[in-house]
Amino acid sequence: MKPLLALFIGFVVLSIPTAAQEKNDVGLNIGATLTPSQSLVPGASLIGPSGNVLRNRSLNFDSSLALGAEYDHRIVSGNRAALYAGIDFLASPNDVQLSQLTQNAPKSYAYIFLTPHFRVKLNPRGALSPWLEFGGGYARFLSTVPPAATTFERGRSTGTFEFGGGVDTHSVFHVFKIPIGFRLEVRDFYSGLPDYNVKVTGSLQNNVAFSAGLLIRF
Repeated sequence: MKPLLALFIGFVVLSIPTAAQEKNDVGLNIGATLTPSQSLVPGASLIGPSGNVLRNRSLNFDSSLALGAEYDHRIVSGNRAALYAGIDFLASPNDVQLSQLTQNAPKSYAYIFLTPHFRVKLNPRGALSPWLEFGGGYARFLSTVPPAATTFERGRSTGTFEFGGGVDTHSVFHVFKIPIGFRLEVRDFYSGLPDYNVKVTGSLQNNVAFSAGLLIRF
């Protein structure tokens, strides 16, 4: 965590002398995260609330609330494209819910992703600016304890690889002379797993976030 926070603070410090040139973007967004199902290994099973063995052979998850903030500093400028370096923060409360209640798998978990990244923005001075980004960093999961669990790792930290794309608008309005536009995006945080307390076939999972929000420039 300390190197990631130091990197974030470094970006902010570098932005101060150039703030008047609008080289910095701050995105504030809200959306939903989709988590694909996880298949159980042969021999593993889910136990229902009444102690019966369930027929389904996978863990299925409901969509979850996603709250995020992003910071970017422009390091290469151009009329057709621009390169930014920054950091993403995405989090959810205990909102990733298992679709079916069980005794031996957690009913929900929370997550935090903190990922430095590079963002390539096309048509940066246009009304609409599509972009792609990639990066990697830190993921943290915090799960509820299953009733039938004997040993359980409630909190788990892993690495994550992030990639995605979206589109930014030109500044639409101003608040205290600060230009503000909008951002629409989809990103995948490819990470390790929370402790599901049942064996699954995969060791990694996709966490696909769809979000939209405000884009502040300074």
